[in-house]
Amino acid sequence: MVSTVGGVRPDPGRVIGVVGACGGAGASVVAACLAHGLRRGGERATLVDLDAHGPGADLLLGSDGGRGARWPDLVEARGEVDGIGVVAALPRWGAVPVLSGTATGAPPHDDVVLGVCRGLVRAGETLVLDLPRPGAWGTATQRGGASSPAPGGTAVRTLLAACDTALLVVPLTLPATVGAQRVRDALREAGVPDVRLVLRGPAPGAVDQGDVSAALGLPVAAVVDRDAGLARAIERGEGPAVSRRTTLGRFATDVAAAL
Repeated sequence: MVSTVGGVRPDPGRVIGVVGACGGAGASVVAACLAHGLRRGGERATLVDLDAHGPGADLLLGSDGGRGARWPDLVEARGEVDGIGVVAALPRWGAVPVLSGTATGAPPHDDVVLGVCRGLVRAGETLVLDLPRPGAWGTATQRGGASSPAPGGTAVRTLLAACDTALLVVPLTLPATVGAQRVRDALREAGVPDVRLVLRGPAPGAVDQGDVSAALGLPVAAVVDRDAGLARAIERGEGPAVSRRTTLGRFATDVAAAL
């Protein structure tokens, strides 16, 4: 399927969203692995961090000290943005261009997010969107009861409507499965036509893959097992290990192939 972002028809880029069923589901790792797997398979893909309140994808990937543009550096990128130029300016995690937020910079304005993403799509890049949880897609209530758009919320909803596919990352637990129902409904309400599951094991109880798929009425795109060294690698600033012999490397190949 060819996506449309603000009326632009990319060729051959796609738009793929990744969101967690609950906090700590591992959606950012899944998004990074997917972008890596797509690149390794020959598809041009850029990882786009849309979590305005997170520490930035750079920190997870161990590339926060690298040179290149982050969202705060693109404040003037509005209108007809040169997507090829943006890709060239971004830092990379291996072969993957990464458009990251930062822990201290202000969240990008909606028109900046949409201008940059449209430019990337026009340049033929598949966007892998590391999405925030649904609470950041709508409105934020301020003091006195007034409501205003959450930072980046309008852009996120516009990009969700342009998604070919969204991956919902669900740990194999009962609370995560229950939480995933709301996220599934929010994705459908936002206009995503194809929602699939990425299940994260191992299951600490009796919940299995079939249970989660049946409860949510969604197909399973891939399953990712626990990587025992991931937390330590992130704390050392090394990022996820995604060589073909690693757990996450094999998962990257599987999830990219599924899409």
